Amino acid sequence: MKHFFYKGKNNVLQSKDLEEFGEKIKIVKKDFSKLLESRNLSFLIGSGCSLGAHGIPTMMKLAEGFFEPTEEITLAMSPKLRGLILSDESKKLLGEYKIAFNQDPFVKNLETFLGTLYSLRFYLEQIKDDVQLVKVDIVINETKHFILYQCLNKDNEGKDIDIQNNYKSFYRKLSLRDSNLPKPNVFTTNYDLYSEKAMDELGITYTNGFSGFIERYFNPSIFNYALAEQMDVSSSKWNVIDSYVYLFKIHGSVNWIEVEDSNKLFRIKELQDSKFEFLKEQTNLMIYPSPIKQNASLGTPYTDLFREFQKRIAQNQSVLVTMGYSFADEHINNLIFQALTIPTFRLVIFSDLGYHSDGKHISTKANIEKLKALNDPRIWIIGSDDETNSHQVTIDQEDTTVLPTTTSLDEETFEKPETTTTTPAGKSEKHLHFFNTICDDLLPDWSENIIEDHNEQILNLINSKKSNSEGATND
Repeated sequence: MKHFFYKGKNNVLQSKDLEEFGEKIKIVKKDFSKLLESRNLSFLIGSGCSLGAHGIPTMMKLAEGFFEPTEEITLAMSPKLRGLILSDESKKLLGEYKIAFNQDPFVKNLETFLGTLYSLRFYLEQIKDDVQLVKVDIVINETKHFILYQCLNKDNEGKDIDIQNNYKSFYRKLSLRDSNLPKPNVFTTNYDLYSEKAMDELGITYTNGFSGFIERYFNPSIFNYALAEQMDVSSSKWNVIDSYVYLFKIHGSVNWIEVEDSNKLFRIKELQDSKFEFLKEQTNLMIYPSPIKQNASLGTPYTDLFREFQKRIAQNQSVLVTMGYSFADEHINNLIFQALTIPTFRLVIFSDLGYHSDGKHISTKANIEKLKALNDPRIWIIGSDDETNSHQVTIDQEDTTVLPTTTSLDEETFEKPETTTTTPAGKSEKHLHFFNTICDDLLPDWSENIIEDHNEQILNLINSKKSNSEGATND
């Protein structure tokens, strides 16, 4: 495994000629911690952060399970999930329109498949073929329900403790950031509820753009507010509470629905009960993977969420940290590229860049490589690339490049149950770009600073009282 920490094109870890993995971790953590003290801090969490042995499958894995799953895959499914596989009637309809779902580009890409269905649906609407339109809607709903069930991850409930702990570790540390700095922003493309569950368990207060208690409806003005406590009852002195996070689910969520008969200005409702049986009957606004995602993002509430993303990363002295995101979303990329025109903006990317095979590096992250090629010291790329033999291969759904079957290549397109690799010297090393490495080893423990501050305040108070006592004695 080869680790890297690029500042522009300069690999800091290579230039320092470090051999011990612990030394590399210290170098990265030291610089990363300093950067996180910037005034305006934002994180972008991609689907790679929810992967794992019992996590949410990748789009490629979803396609394998939906179209024509092997006997091994079918046996591993729960009875409920097995019943959501593409039906024979739908396969027959796809054959009529010559949509070869079991061939490229559909067989490993649900985005292309759904995009094609949406295009077909649009055509049938224009020619007013209501009979065929109903049949196509059935196929679309089957696809949506399969994805929805997988994103709820009910089959792995109780088994995904490692993923839950990663999110809890992330938010626990983030909540202890210096209270004098603006509260952090967390943007995510994920539909799952790992962020909400983690903060609920930790007792961290957050806002996600919804207001109300019994019925919660989307209200973007909430992002302009903060929860504050009154410091002095006798005066109007207020202070924003320490543990507070702004959460933006820019592609929607599994528990967001549209209420048609609502008299609210925004008809997007957040459900507290996220049962699959209920959600599948709703007009769910979570954006299912498709090539028209960018166009779908133009409606409410996505216009408001993307506007907040653009506004917050464009603030003075802003830092954006991306994790589990492979820069495959054009809409998000464009907003990040715009932010790079601001001199004070800094971008930190946690990702692999490819793999090493027979002494050669094979790149699999074209968009990240383009950012690296800019040789801009404001762009940091931190990660680890695996080393493998050329005869070990698999296919990446994004790049259709021949890749090795190794422990980790792309956290957005590959599942990775194990998180460590043993070196030839017998020493254990972790991938620098893995979510658990970031949370456990690279994020600073701000609680240490808080303890030091409290200790200093106590010492100052003791010294102050001691001085007053000595002064009174002298008098």
